[in-house]
Amino acid sequence: MMHSRWSYWALVPAVFVMVACGGNGTNVGTDLIHIPATASNVQNGQSDLPAISFQDTLIPLGIITEGTQADASFTFKNTGTSPLVLSDVSTSCGCTLAQQWPRSPIAPGESADIAVRFDSRNRVGANRKEIFVVTNAVPSTTTLVLTAEVIGPSNNEQQN
Repeated sequence: MMHSRWSYWALVPAVFVMVACGGNGTNVGTDLIHIPATASNVQNGQSDLPAISFQDTLIPLGIITEGTQADASFTFKNTGTSPLVLSDVSTSCGCTLAQQWPRSPIAPGESADIAVRFDSRNRVGANRKEIFVVTNAVPSTTTLVLTAEVIGPSNNEQQN
């Protein structure tokens, strides 16, 4: 008897789900989604898009001493035909910080910089750090790279 009561209570939510999912014939459409830069727009010749072009996407910092900070600046230009917006600049590691980057739209033809700082503390050896720039251009994410060879005390000196 106990088993049949449990089955009954398990069946009740299933019935409610089936009735609710049966719906009233209303379908949710995609007409509420507005993405101006779609493949169909590009096919129609509407290329009114921003484009980001970096002077360099890789900056080698060279050899630096462990414990120091090294600054770098990535220069870019909006080579498109509409304003470029940087929505986010993030890094792959807590030792690298995107210090300054434009928060307002960059007009077509205009240039700007993204300033980053690498902290070499506890980073002895070869380092490759990535910076991710998210924009309203296509593609939406550009990856920038900092490299550095961090030198510090040798293992023998640390043991003495």
